[in-house]
Amino acid sequence: MSSPLEKPQIIAHVQKSVNYTLFDCKWIPCSAKFVCLGNLARGSGILQIYEIQHGEAKLIREIEKTKPLKCGTFGASSLQQRYLATGDFGGNLNVWNLEAADTPVYSVKAHKEIINCIDGVGGLGIGEGAPEIVTGSRDGTVKVWDTRQKDTPVANMEAVEGESKRDCWTVAFGHAYNQEERAVCAGYDNGDIKLFDLRNMSLRWETNIRNGVCCLEFDRKDIMMNKLVATSLEGKFNVYDMRTQHPTKGFASVTEKVIRIQLFKRKSAIKIKHKKHRALTHRSGVRRALEAVIRGPHCCSFTGCYTVCRHPGRGNGEC
Repeated sequence: MSSPLEKPQIIAHVQKSVNYTLFDCKWIPCSAKFVCLGNLARGSGILQIYEIQHGEAKLIREIEKTKPLKCGTFGASSLQQRYLATGDFGGNLNVWNLEAADTPVYSVKAHKEIINCIDGVGGLGIGEGAPEIVTGSRDGTVKVWDTRQKDTPVANMEAVEGESKRDCWTVAFGHAYNQEERAVCAGYDNGDIKLFDLRNMSLRWETNIRNGVCCLEFDRKDIMMNKLVATSLEGKFNVYDMRTQHPTKGFASVTEKVIRIQLFKRKSAIKIKHKKHRALTHRSGVRRALEAVIRGPHCCSFTGCYTVCRHPGRGNGEC
């Protein structure tokens, strides 16, 4: 008789139906609240704040915006302020104080077209150096912003004149282990992955994984680059070892088609649920747990895994 813990399980704790297209959802740091961003049927944007109360998601506040909201991050805000940075369909980058969210505390016309993705570093006690925000857009550019500097990005990565501009789908900060070092990784609709060194303001590495890159994430932002996970269309994922770069071959990697991946916390192993329902376990120098759940061809998420699962040869334990 098989144990229920032998198969991956996702248990719904709270469910809530909404009457709009939901694009992004983020936990508000140090609280039992979360914020949802989306697009109303009439073409305007919406920002909702929920709080978990007695096993239910209670709507605390709802604010309608002129442009649909596509993405958001708390990554560049302090734990005391907890400002939310958002990107919208008009290419605007706004930073909101959720306690007075009628007017942004910072606003800039960041891109010519929709902002698809956003990430932050230097806030929440994660990463050394100044708080910064990175945005990626359909116009093909990736820009880094310091909210202390008005209207002008501190870095602008775009295709050289004459080359086609690809739609940027995902961005991620990493390598922020001291005051000088910082890197940005960007993924594009044609399968390109580009790693930018912000210290030297140069392209450090690039590769192509043939399918549109849905999501990128470093295992930790505040250490020297260790692991990079990239998920793409058709349910594929790539794990790169960022510790050693070959001068011509780049970074070592493994590619597989999966429905689930776990990097075990405090255990040097990766557990993979393969498309043929085989449980594969690989040894690796992993320093932080990540879980990637591929929810569809255009959507994936990476979160810390604190569930109870079954490890082959070790029995039940914390992932």
